[in-house]
Amino acid sequence: MEEKISITGIKGNNLVLACMKSFNRIWEKFYPKELPIVKTGNLEFIIDPKIKASTIESNSETIVLRASNEQNLFKTSMVFLQHYVSGDIIKEKEILQENLPHKLLMLDIGRKHYPLESLKEFVDMLALFNFDQLQLHFSENEGFRIASDNYPWLASKEHLTKSEIRELLQYARVRHIGIIPDLDTPGHLKHALANYPNWRLTKLNEQGQLEKDERALDILNPEAVAFVKSLYKEYGELFQECRYFHIGADEFVPFDNLHDYPTLASYATEKYGPTASGIEVLIEYVNDLMAFVKQLGFIPMVWNDGFYRVNRDEKIHLEKDCLVSYWTRWNKNMASVDTFLKAGYEVINHNDNYFYYVLGENASYTYPTYEKIMENWEPNCFPQQQVIAKEQLQQVYGNAIAVWADIPQAKTVHEVKEDVFYLLAALMEKADRQYLGDKKVIEKIAQQFFK
Repeated sequence: MEEKISITGIKGNNLVLACMKSFNRIWEKFYPKELPIVKTGNLEFIIDPKIKASTIESNSETIVLRASNEQNLFKTSMVFLQHYVSGDIIKEKEILQENLPHKLLMLDIGRKHYPLESLKEFVDMLALFNFDQLQLHFSENEGFRIASDNYPWLASKEHLTKSEIRELLQYARVRHIGIIPDLDTPGHLKHALANYPNWRLTKLNEQGQLEKDERALDILNPEAVAFVKSLYKEYGELFQECRYFHIGADEFVPFDNLHDYPTLASYATEKYGPTASGIEVLIEYVNDLMAFVKQLGFIPMVWNDGFYRVNRDEKIHLEKDCLVSYWTRWNKNMASVDTFLKAGYEVINHNDNYFYYVLGENASYTYPTYEKIMENWEPNCFPQQQVIAKEQLQQVYGNAIAVWADIPQAKTVHEVKEDVFYLLAALMEKADRQYLGDKKVIEKIAQQFFK
């Protein structure tokens, strides 16, 4: 059937031509050869900057895809492809909303190695379901997965080279998928600090004795902070074309037990007065690091769990010019999403009740499913059943699925891809209100995608 289709666009329009070529790259995931680009094809691509909604229009002779810019036209072509692959009949006119909230996939490649070819396949999946970004969490306590020129010892045995990252960036670019580098500090650094005990934060153990926290950076040590900034600089150069950089800032220390970290407490008390909690040191570090990352050309992103906690009084606050990845409120002392919204932050919904795919179902998580997202989640639903007001949705940058490799061997790379395929489809359907029918339709598309 696909051999009967040829594609066309406005002659001489390089943006339309680029979009048709990008469409063909995903088309080839399903069919043996790309579609011919001709002067009078029966699948027409049109960019019209004056329109406010993308459309798919069908008659007995042609199907016309129309959007306001190249990226929206590509997204429209992916909706057409979903229908076509599943055998769904194209309506006479289907209207697709533009400028929807973003959709992201985060991959924990710090603890589980994903070869370049598998990452490319994830990019194709994201493109198919109109996602925007792939977040690569490449550093963790158990591993570091991108080669470093400045610190050759840093990368784990299985890792990605910088040339492979550049290849991935180019591959994603033509599929309209942005890459978000994710280097989590000042916690989650056990691997990076393995050879530098003097750069680790001091804490009191259960016996009341001082020892080093093997996962946490001593953020009062200028040499340790300089090491971390050198990493952001090196990887900032590698990912220079990207818009965002996730710097983490989560699970630095047990935030309800700051008294177990005497250097934090004494510094904060000396600088901010006797009622300071100690968290001010972390906030200083994060604000300074965000400024550094912005100088490198990025918009910084952070996790939510350490800021604005209800059981303490912060003397300083997290700067506003960042994106807050709101993933959980499992601890009653964590700030509500409403707290961040009322303070003026833009947030990403990483809802761990629906979107956290944790390998091995560690930490009491169970694998999310297509059915659970479709039946129970709505775009205004945040972790632990927090429901935000309709007007607050304007501050929601987007929604994100996260794949965490707590027990890396629990699933193969291919099994992860197959499972995540359905989650991406569900999030697209619920967030974009672009329904494909039922799970059988997704199964049909998946069968052809993974054949």
